[in-house]
Amino acid sequence: MIASGLFQRKRLITERQDELLTELRALIERLRAGFERFGADTDPSDIRTLNDLLEHLEELFLIVVAGEFNAGKSSFLNALLGDHVLPEGVTPTTDTITLLQYGEQPSSEMRSNGLRIHTHPAEVLRQLSIVDTPGTNAVIRQHEKLTRDFIPRADLVLFATSADRPFTESERGFLALIKEWGKKIVIILNKIDILTPDELTQVLGFVRENARDLLGVTPDIFPISAREAVRARSTGGVEGEELWAGSRFSAVEEYIIDHLDEEARVRLKLLAPLGVAQRLARKYLQVTEVRLETLRDDLATIENIEQQIAVYREDLKNDVQYYLNEVDAIMRQLVERGDQFFEEHIRLTRLPDLMNGDKLRVAFEREVVGEVSQQIDQKMHTMIDWMIEKNLRLQQSNDEYIKRRASQHSEKIIGDVGGTFDYNRKTMLDTVGRAASEVVATYDKETESQLLVDEVRASLAATALAEVGAVGLGALLVALFHTALLDMTGILAATLVAAGGFALLPAKRRQAKKALRERVGELREQLRSSVERQFEREVERSLGQIHERNAPFTRFVRSQRGQLSELQQVFTDNDVGLEQLRKEIA
Repeated sequence: MIASGLFQRKRLITERQDELLTELRALIERLRAGFERFGADTDPSDIRTLNDLLEHLEELFLIVVAGEFNAGKSSFLNALLGDHVLPEGVTPTTDTITLLQYGEQPSSEMRSNGLRIHTHPAEVLRQLSIVDTPGTNAVIRQHEKLTRDFIPRADLVLFATSADRPFTESERGFLALIKEWGKKIVIILNKIDILTPDELTQVLGFVRENARDLLGVTPDIFPISAREAVRARSTGGVEGEELWAGSRFSAVEEYIIDHLDEEARVRLKLLAPLGVAQRLARKYLQVTEVRLETLRDDLATIENIEQQIAVYREDLKNDVQYYLNEVDAIMRQLVERGDQFFEEHIRLTRLPDLMNGDKLRVAFEREVVGEVSQQIDQKMHTMIDWMIEKNLRLQQSNDEYIKRRASQHSEKIIGDVGGTFDYNRKTMLDTVGRAASEVVATYDKETESQLLVDEVRASLAATALAEVGAVGLGALLVALFHTALLDMTGILAATLVAAGGFALLPAKRRQAKKALRERVGELREQLRSSVERQFEREVERSLGQIHERNAPFTRFVRSQRGQLSELQQVFTDNDVGLEQLRKEIA
């Protein structure tokens, strides 16, 4: 990195350009603040690039000379500076980035960051600074890295290509990289002295056409012979003038010294960092939008789970009623048998039986109660097993759904930016799936079923009969209404004996039927209320487990959506601001 204050500060030529510089600096600083909010997912090199841009705004106009080794970059610079400042050769001669700046005396200093500062008393260096870079195709790959890292700092890129092998594949790749940074590119076609006029025409056409296809615009192209230009400066006289004319170097020299006047340099000086900032703003805007799209899918996943849970809850209510209706049918049949029993037994001809309470009770249990206890217990167990199975399937479905969501997005959202978002999201999904699997794996259906049976029994016993003991649901019901009936028949027998009123038998028969209906109806409501209450509690417990497991991922998605939505606005506003500023500068 070039240290602050390394170059002499140049004032901009107008007050408006000062204002544009201030606007650009503010936009870059806001972009950097957005990167800091992006957190650990921000590429550190992008932060460094923005810091370099801010620093570079205070420096002289900077030209970066790039190209493959042996393209004649050093010869070109020696010709431009009018002296043998840099070594020349057919092998890679530049292994560091060399910064050329004006100095009264030639000097060379190697900085700790790998940058060589070379001063020279060349007039052109009073107006601008030049960077000589290692060849982009050098055997030592560090050369290429140094060059690529320095390109974002350039206000203008002079790209040298050799006439004997113009526009190679590696040159195409490197030019595409420069284009991504939005840099002004001028192509130097060197070594034209090895070509005939016809060959030069063909090569120029080839370079022009390929550059236009690659860059989208036709760049300025200067065909030169840097070697002849260097010889011309050292030879002098008529021969030197002929060599200079043949080198065609005056055109590029005029472009750099005269065409790039201070106003043009200022414009490029502003446009160059603006292009870099805009590229980075759009890069992170794309990352943000892709992640928001992923989060929108995640939210849809969560909402779908909630919708399925709502449907599950409603289906459960309907299905519970189906099983309770079957219990109701058992109770209606019991009432019908009771009515028939009372019709047959509460008669004058059955008076001896009525006077024998034990005999009457045995007949009632055999003819009316029968298998009611087992039937109700069986229905209740069937219903409870059904519910336990439903809960288990719901949790398994949630588990599989979350796992499928995780597997669909196991790859990184974008290649070279960050990883914390992807890591955290995948960790959350894995945690949800793992927790669900563990719960399902430890789910003992028999134990859960028995617990629910006990809860229903305890609830019913608490509202209907105290201290009934460990009896089944059906037996509990029978005990409840059986006790009432025995009390009623005992009263009936006593009344008959005491009053001798046989005319009371029809009334007592109606009374017995009514008492049976009322008691069974009361027990039916108690059973329904108890079962519905316990089942609702079981549903809430099961759904609560799912919500608890999904909660970390849900919170992550919602918090990330809020943060990324804000960053999306930041990067969008920044891009719009930079584009407006570009139009003003251009």
